[in-house]
Amino acid sequence: MNITERRMAIFDLLQKNGVVELAELAKQFDVSTMTVRRDLQIFQRQGLISMNYGGAYLNKEAVQEPSFAAKSGCRLVQKQAIGQIAAGFVCDGETIIIDCGTTPLQVLKYLDGKRVTVITNSMPAVSFVSGNPKVKLIFAPGEYDDISAGVFGNLTTEFYSRVHADKVFMGAHGCSIENGVTEPAVEDASTKKAVMAAGTEKFLLVDATKFDHTYLMQNAQLDDFDHVITDESMDEAYRKQLAAVCRDVRYAQFRGDAGH
Repeated sequence: MNITERRMAIFDLLQKNGVVELAELAKQFDVSTMTVRRDLQIFQRQGLISMNYGGAYLNKEAVQEPSFAAKSGCRLVQKQAIGQIAAGFVCDGETIIIDCGTTPLQVLKYLDGKRVTVITNSMPAVSFVSGNPKVKLIFAPGEYDDISAGVFGNLTTEFYSRVHADKVFMGAHGCSIENGVTEPAVEDASTKKAVMAAGTEKFLLVDATKFDHTYLMQNAQLDDFDHVITDESMDEAYRKQLAAVCRDVRYAQFRGDAGH
């Protein structure tokens, strides 16, 4: 377990229990209490939790989503493998949309020199492709959100309502067979709905841990996507359920396949 995975595991415990103790976390993750305190301070600075001498508790009134920076290293190998499969669908000369999120970003790493137009509201995506002579970059307008490292809101939604791209690669905070694709913030969900509608062929890119989770606002159903790409760690029972509701599901093999 790397640092990012440990931090996200700690945040998962906070979401489940509402409160954690430093000593118990240190024992569970085999690190010092000082290391755990530094981990928790990442979420404290985002306003997600409050800390006291012996532990921390979740701020129920806060939007409970860790920042892009906090999530970027979590399950990275799986996300790279998903991005590699998705990039294989991109043809030379196409226009593609890259949604905000750590998994859609991986598509850009595997374009293999194809000449494409990339439209995005993700700042990390802009940073990744800027300076690439084979990529024409269009950055959507909007209000910047540090949690998602991208722009959202009315300007962003209006912009995407006029866009017609060949393919759109979407991420998600959570998804389930019963409740579809959901986000913890209303504005994020409404923006994502506009982003998704701007692409002709629609891809959902999510690692297996995102399934069977539901958040505040729905922005799509699973069968709205032409392709769902996840990783091979999903159990067989859930795969059968997905096959019944999704048009096409791909499972990325990540043990040594994704590289990096």
